[in-house]
Amino acid sequence: MVFPVFDPAPNFNFTVTMWDVAKSPEGDIGVGTSLASAALSIAGSLIFGAFSEVQGIDADLEIETYQEGGFNTSTHKFMKHTKQTNLTLKKGVTNSAAIWDWHNQVIANAEIPRKSGLIVLYERNGLGLAGAGLPLIDRTPVALWMFNKGLPERVHGPQLNARGNEIAIETLEISHEGLQRMSLSMIPGIANLNAALGATIGMGAAAAGAGVSTLAGSI
Repeated sequence: MVFPVFDPAPNFNFTVTMWDVAKSPEGDIGVGTSLASAALSIAGSLIFGAFSEVQGIDADLEIETYQEGGFNTSTHKFMKHTKQTNLTLKKGVTNSAAIWDWHNQVIANAEIPRKSGLIVLYERNGLGLAGAGLPLIDRTPVALWMFNKGLPERVHGPQLNARGNEIAIETLEISHEGLQRMSLSMIPGIANLNAALGATIGMGAAAAGAGVSTLAGSI
């Protein structure tokens, strides 16, 4: 599936969605199952509210170095295993205690409620096709990351100061079992969006060739 090429996206236009992990009989879940679960439970996942900052979107490998005797021109490198960096999510304090509730559930329950999630980064202003009636056109996804089987390792409350006037911020640190960047085609409904974009871009190119003005903005 081919997507239009956008300018580099700004870092402020993103969403974070999480859902409870449902184990398969084999005790694990696949990407397709995870995304299907996300699509089915999207409304319930949004109890966490909007996060203002995300850190830890990283993928690391631990490398072992071996110096072979008598081989002096280079050093051998071998992959040992992957290293998972914790995700750090920050949000303003509201009347929702959802992230604290999740942390408390993990402490109290033998059946640990893990969560997987999606981090979606969007293009700044969609495609400039306001009023075209296309799905998601005002927030066109540019990049998608998915993390699996997260646990709330740490929750930080806000720093309070009677002499300050800043927004109170709380922080959730998630320890997970893997994070990867996914194809945009994995987003539910994105195939329909891509088809609509292709048709619109094609019409715009044809109209431009005929000297007809269109509403299509820069892509």
